[in-house]
Amino acid sequence: MNVLLGQGIQRDILVDTRAKDDTAATVAIGSVSEQDWYVSRTHGVYHIPACAKGEPYALLLLTARGDALDLGDNRRFPFTISAREIAVDLLQDLQDHGVFVCAGARPTSDEVTAARERRDAYYHRLIGEGDTMWARGHSFREISDLHRRAAISLGVEREWAYVPMRMNDCPACGEKVKHGVAVCKHCSAILDAEKAAKHGLVGKVRTNPEQTRSVSRGK
Repeated sequence: MNVLLGQGIQRDILVDTRAKDDTAATVAIGSVSEQDWYVSRTHGVYHIPACAKGEPYALLLLTARGDALDLGDNRRFPFTISAREIAVDLLQDLQDHGVFVCAGARPTSDEVTAARERRDAYYHRLIGEGDTMWARGHSFREISDLHRRAAISLGVEREWAYVPMRMNDCPACGEKVKHGVAVCKHCSAILDAEKAAKHGLVGKVRTNPEQTRSVSRGK
């Protein structure tokens, strides 16, 4: 590529667009993370799926992609990025979450074990951070979703990891009830007649006619 410098002098600049490292046609990314990850690059958006319950890992297969270098003046220089290069780039911030590049077409048991140990060690560090922040002022605002996810994933009970459940007001008695319940546990008002009948609760619940009419008017 020629670049025009001052006083009409031209200099050749070599742009190395050859694929580096492993040039395998397909590279596998394994994940033991319980979360879906989406990573956006100029050459595409990549979805690393969550590891389903009961499965040892989730898998994403990558192939080489094309991209282009912007040279200015509406000129673009196309080149190819190898699957290995893409995989290494995608994992920059995900390795601590249990995402890894497989040496072969499928993860080995050692790779899966190492990924889990790395993820768990990272989650334990996050739980320690959460404990420290909680001790400073017992503020839920300081605790991020990442800290909560770490505690929940490892089954560690922490007060700061509690996620409040959305509650509704019973239209009959005004007490708090869970979203979607058929019968109010406080006043026995039927809040969802169809669901109550489906589960055989209509005959078992002593319904106050005034409560039933009140609920109906509230809807």
